[in-house]
Amino acid sequence: MRDTDERDRLRAPLADVVAFLEASVEALCDVDWADHSAEELADAVERAEIAARLLESAGARATAELAALHKMKGRSPGGVAAMLAQKLGLAKGTVHGRIEAGGRQATPAGRAAAGGEITGEHERIIAKAVSGLPGTMGGAASITFAEELTEFARTASPADLRAEAARRLAALCPDKGRGREEHQERQRSARLGAVRADGTSTLTMTLTPRGRALVERALCDFGGPGGAVGCDPGSDERAPEQRAHDALVHQWALGSTVDPARAKGVATIVVRMTPEQLEDPSALVQTDSGTQLSVRQAVSMAGGMPWFVSLLRDGREELHTIDVDAHPDRRLASALQRLVLYAAHGGCTFPGCTAPARRCQFHHVREWSRGGPTTVANGALGCPVHHGFVGNGPGGWTTLPNPGTPGRCSWLPPGTDRLTDV
Repeated sequence: MRDTDERDRLRAPLADVVAFLEASVEALCDVDWADHSAEELADAVERAEIAARLLESAGARATAELAALHKMKGRSPGGVAAMLAQKLGLAKGTVHGRIEAGGRQATPAGRAAAGGEITGEHERIIAKAVSGLPGTMGGAASITFAEELTEFARTASPADLRAEAARRLAALCPDKGRGREEHQERQRSARLGAVRADGTSTLTMTLTPRGRALVERALCDFGGPGGAVGCDPGSDERAPEQRAHDALVHQWALGSTVDPARAKGVATIVVRMTPEQLEDPSALVQTDSGTQLSVRQAVSMAGGMPWFVSLLRDGREELHTIDVDAHPDRRLASALQRLVLYAAHGGCTFPGCTAPARRCQFHHVREWSRGGPTTVANGALGCPVHHGFVGNGPGGWTTLPNPGTPGRCSWLPPGTDRLTDV
């Protein structure tokens, strides 16, 4: 009790703390950033980001306390938010969000946000996901769910966290998926805006999972530098948004010239599913780019085009009628070999990496330069980042077949003796 009293006595007045904060921010704004090295700037940016998160959390807590004081005087929550919004020049919804966030700081995500470990947006996404849990789940299960999402959020972007939360909710609450497809179909829309004075126009769309999967495929195939346009390597100066526009237009142009009676290619989008999932039309599966959709939607995407289902039974791939390793002496993997790895691996095989298959490259487990054949057995999926880890230099990783898990490989960090340390 004496320690608490001593802290209260030594605690600076609130006005003095805020004045110190204002002076510190003013001093930071006066810094000439051009006078500092890259290392100093990187350190300053990281520390300023953590300070901004702490300040956002402190502001939310203060706003919640202020709202509570006004509520004790008889004001309604809506009236408090409206008053503060007018005083601060903010939207009423923004103030509501701060009040709610200030009241959640005892939750796992709230504590992480208050400590600067995650952003306020991360915390709001987790709070919304927790609120979507069914009331039949106990408090301990809800806390565990929040803790797992909070841990995931520490190293994930808000977009990745939102997708992960949706996947975990769907797995925990399968009954809530009833009517999901009907809701998605009701929400789908596309609105082509009027032609503007400069000749451009806008296209606003709300995509179903099927629509998103098709768009992601177009962006993957034609949205990179040099995609959909002819130019010399390294000379593509288009912005990412412009490349996305050109990729979609190119895809639409291809679609308008294809004879529906003459389908081309073996597959455009790969969906992995087990035999059990195939028998449940409402089961949720993922495309090779990570989009979640139902089995019914996945099957309907094939339409009248040729397609095949690659079933996994006892961990083995069933593709008996296709010789996928017909040309092991070729340097580049074939489309069929990539498809088999899409189905078998689902994404990057580097430990802990969640990159989907569509964004991965074919990696020779035993290096091509050392006589490794281009076969499914000697192949593994690796995203561009982790595929780039492999090399013969002192900092290069190596890979070896993993006899304990057929079809997978072991990634060995630099300095590991491949014969004795595996």
